[in-house]
Amino acid sequence: MHSLLVLASLLASLLATPAPAAPLPEATQEAAPLIPERPQLMKGVIARLDPYGGWRDDSRRAPELLALLREQNRWTDEQLAAQKPLETTLQGEWQARERGEPLPKEWLTQAGSQWRMEADGSLWQRSDARDAPRQRLAPRQPDQGYYEIAAWALHPDGRLLALAEDSRGDRDYRITVLDLASGETLTTLAHRASDLLWSLDGKTLYTIANEPRTLRPWQLWAWQAGKEALVHQEADPAWLLSLYRTTDNRHLVLQSNNHNSSEQYLLDEGGPTLLRAREHGLEYYLDTQGERVLVKSNRDGAMGLYQAPSLTSLAADPWQPLWSGEGRELEKWRLFARHTVLQYRKAGDDWLDVLDADGKLTHSLALTEGAGTAWIQGAHDPASQQILIRRQGMAEAPHQRWLDLASGQWQAADKPVASPLYQSERRWVVGRDGVKVPVSLVWRKDIQAPKALLLYGYGAYGTPMRPYYQPQVLSLLDRGFVYAIAHVRGGGLLGEAWYKEGRGQQKQHSVDDFLAVADSLARDPAIDPDRLFAMGGSAGGLLVAAALNQAPTRFAGAVLQVPFVDLLGTMQDPELPLTRQEYGEWGNPAIPADYAAMRRLSPYDNLHAAPYPPLYVTAGLHDSQVPYWEPLKWLARLRAHSTGAGPYLLHTELDGGHLASAGTAQQKAAREYAFLLSLAGVRH
Repeated sequence: MHSLLVLASLLASLLATPAPAAPLPEATQEAAPLIPERPQLMKGVIARLDPYGGWRDDSRRAPELLALLREQNRWTDEQLAAQKPLETTLQGEWQARERGEPLPKEWLTQAGSQWRMEADGSLWQRSDARDAPRQRLAPRQPDQGYYEIAAWALHPDGRLLALAEDSRGDRDYRITVLDLASGETLTTLAHRASDLLWSLDGKTLYTIANEPRTLRPWQLWAWQAGKEALVHQEADPAWLLSLYRTTDNRHLVLQSNNHNSSEQYLLDEGGPTLLRAREHGLEYYLDTQGERVLVKSNRDGAMGLYQAPSLTSLAADPWQPLWSGEGRELEKWRLFARHTVLQYRKAGDDWLDVLDADGKLTHSLALTEGAGTAWIQGAHDPASQQILIRRQGMAEAPHQRWLDLASGQWQAADKPVASPLYQSERRWVVGRDGVKVPVSLVWRKDIQAPKALLLYGYGAYGTPMRPYYQPQVLSLLDRGFVYAIAHVRGGGLLGEAWYKEGRGQQKQHSVDDFLAVADSLARDPAIDPDRLFAMGGSAGGLLVAAALNQAPTRFAGAVLQVPFVDLLGTMQDPELPLTRQEYGEWGNPAIPADYAAMRRLSPYDNLHAAPYPPLYVTAGLHDSQVPYWEPLKWLARLRAHSTGAGPYLLHTELDGGHLASAGTAQQKAAREYAFLLSLAGVRH
């Protein structure tokens, strides 16, 4: 740690006078390789001619397409070659940085042993916590290429192992069932979701098949003694299937849901038994601990917690209210033999309530205040009297401590690992329509010169972009940056109403909030208004891209990670993954008012002649959430319209998907951060 402080102080002295914003160092003068127009008539409620629509190839194997993507990658590599030393320096810093208290390793207790699966696909077994673990399954991760093990399920007797693996990044998983004693592969099931459950008697493995083309989890299959049988199929194209086991391991639940409704079935006897028929707008999610049947539901409006007399009475609805979500947002809940624990957000801060076995509130604790976050960590033993809470902040390294549920007292004093070099805060910015938008900021205290700013945004699906501790971000702060998260409407930091005000026809509110935050921070005397940068990924890429269309000179550069930028094109194609399930989020183009709102916002359709700033854009060839052709088409059209100098860079991961694999994530982040640092005039 001492060496890091010395390094940081040296960097601070070097940054006493910040360099002005500058083009990328020593970039080649070669023009960007042309992405030729390939006009294609796009079908939909209103047909339109897409000048680059012909670059869509669902097979991802067309030679001309692959050659074009490789050529774009080559040119991007050349343009960024001079920043390689900075990328290497950043990765070295990240390896050496304080990471806080490590996550506790979780072991599954089953079949008289404890078991743990590692990210590389290796399985380990030990008799108890005092025993040295032994490897039962060798790593399955290849030397190169994408690999993700999304789920694993051990047979009740520990003899068989089921794995859900993805080798392309498209989230179309392959299920493999292995005999651990012999190493034999008993079956391989393709085109599945990641859900895996062994039946209570261990005779059946339940998996969920993905629908062809859309990859919608739509069919429940039962594998038994080498044969498969279809058990249930979800007919509504806007609904998805999933599986889980109750806390007490006594029941298997098949769930079907869309964006605002749910329906559940019991699988205890093999065939699905309906618990309560679906009702539009009603969500319910059950869990059991012994004879207690608890239900998380929005029956009375806000998402609350209820107790039902029995599983068979869910449809009759004699639910006893235990905890109201009015004015607060329930995020997690855990059932114990003698307690129920609820984690929720109130006014953007994290709280914890503890109820006794009768549902009476016994303890209420504030977990965070301001630019920090905390949550229930990991699995739990229902018989336990304690729960683990993990906490961190933008300038506070992660740490955790146990809470005694009976007394409501922490078992150890809080020991936040906050660096004295950095300062974080939550700020409120008045938006364009008078709404106050929360912003989380962190910066280095001893750098006084006007700082560059990186503004991050997401703002979709009610996801609260939490102010996490990020060692990578500290490297920006050491070089004179402020890092900020704009918690715009459409996200979930301030609850359900905040989310609803930024989705569908109200999506423009997200962009207004993002730009209002940027404008406000640009007026801060501590920030250099000419060195404002933006970053967003996936739905956050739509946010940033729309902001660039509406204020192309506001930012000095931006990074868009697998950005969702062809809003109209995607939402008019029901054969694409997620489209039919996301009308509630983005709008249904068959509804005129929805179509008009999407047409006004869609980043691809609103590109125009303007001096767009330098951009670095990423894509994944096998991405099933944001297909590769969206970033490709958007960047091609932006190049054709922009009056700016660029560069406008595209890099497509040819063996990956929506998320970076563990082996390449740090390298990709280093390239993105080095790109922004170089634009800000920082060379090392």
